[in-house]
Amino acid sequence: MSYVPPHLRNLISSTTTTTTTTSKSNTSPTLTLATDCTNLSYTSNSNSYSNGFRRSSSTLSPLPDPVFPLWNPSQRVLTMSPDQVEEVRCRLNVDVTSAPDSEPAPAPIESFEDMCLHPSIMKDIAYHEYTRPTSIQAQAMPVALSGRDLLGCAETGSGKTAAFAIPMIQHCLAQSPVRRGDGPLALVLAPTRELAQQIEKEVKAFSKSLESFKTAIVVGGTNISDQRSELRAGVDIVVATPGRFIDHLQQGNSSLSRVSFVVLDEADRMLDMGFEPQIREVMRSLPEKHQTLLFSATMPVEIETLTQEYLSSPVQVKVGKVSSPTANVSQNLVKVPDSEKLDRLLALLVEESSHAERSGHPFPLTIVFVERKTRCDEVAEALVAQGLQAVALHGGRSQNEREAALRNFRNGTTSILVATDVASRGLDVSGVAHVINLDLPKVHLANKVLGPRISVVCKHILNKRVIGSLY
Repeated sequence: MSYVPPHLRNLISSTTTTTTTTSKSNTSPTLTLATDCTNLSYTSNSNSYSNGFRRSSSTLSPLPDPVFPLWNPSQRVLTMSPDQVEEVRCRLNVDVTSAPDSEPAPAPIESFEDMCLHPSIMKDIAYHEYTRPTSIQAQAMPVALSGRDLLGCAETGSGKTAAFAIPMIQHCLAQSPVRRGDGPLALVLAPTRELAQQIEKEVKAFSKSLESFKTAIVVGGTNISDQRSELRAGVDIVVATPGRFIDHLQQGNSSLSRVSFVVLDEADRMLDMGFEPQIREVMRSLPEKHQTLLFSATMPVEIETLTQEYLSSPVQVKVGKVSSPTANVSQNLVKVPDSEKLDRLLALLVEESSHAERSGHPFPLTIVFVERKTRCDEVAEALVAQGLQAVALHGGRSQNEREAALRNFRNGTTSILVATDVASRGLDVSGVAHVINLDLPKVHLANKVLGPRISVVCKHILNKRVIGSLY
């Protein structure tokens, strides 16, 4: 039988079978949480969804309804005045916008203790030495914990992964346990394998104390049969790239039937990479009751359209200026003919190597961005031929090669990373001193890779033809 898109399946089935529906109770499932962060109690109803990708045939019992906890922060936060709320937001450099017909956004919270999180999550926060929420965490986490849809704008390195990972884990803990054949309770979609791996690592960090809590990563370039077994056994959270996750849905290895918490991370990047059809297919196949968090570094028209279609009265949380260059990046523009760009790059980095050797310091970590895979390999080989430690990172490399390249760059074994834009978003690399754009970037790569925490010299080596098109 040929594949039928999920939004058409109910129409097809209704012409061949007669179904009996049971009306749902008007009483929503709730979790009541006292304002002193203790005494959690759960109540839930049972029912099943008819929408979404099919469930495993081995799972025949009705699906439990999702539970959306009634969350409250500590009493101290609840008693904050509007002026105090605005004062905290100003100090955090956070801009918050709510839909005109919705309630005001929850107040920002500057301590994890005041968020009234699950004790196991608090234990893992302490274990990983997280002391205070970052700006995006302080405002986005209360919004997510309250069950509201969220549109978040923040730089890489700002802590936005934890801003959605912690509320997501808290949400999953309120649900009925996942059974074999069930789909996940929460889904995170990310544009690249590397970003998905980073997200999975952080989700596992904050669920370390939960022995039965399971997270699966579903990306291309790895063994699909292992992923199939893991998904069919039942997992709480799936972190995936859109294409590979759609493959598993079409093969019946997973289901959207129990997904009630969805995160679209680096959504603008996913649209740039052509994942809009897959995103739409997933979003329109979700159960009616679900919460959506969308994070994007920029706000193009396509993101606004997605927000209007798939988010319900979202709270927009913006940290700093959207898509603005990081303040601690010093930028230089070098104009050279196209035929001389590689020679100029080699001369620049060889000179840097000599300077580092004379001063007794290691070669500073450097990222060189290029446009094409073949050029990436060419530049890396030319640097190695000059005695420099360089490695190429692009989509044509195997997953193991890409992981090894990033690992060696992060630990300093390799000091120069030559990359296509596969590494331009969502990779939080500490200690990078130089970013060199050998080709004109489509986005500000230094801002997207490095985040706000270090001083960087960013050089743009552009030919005269490109410069002429810019000015």
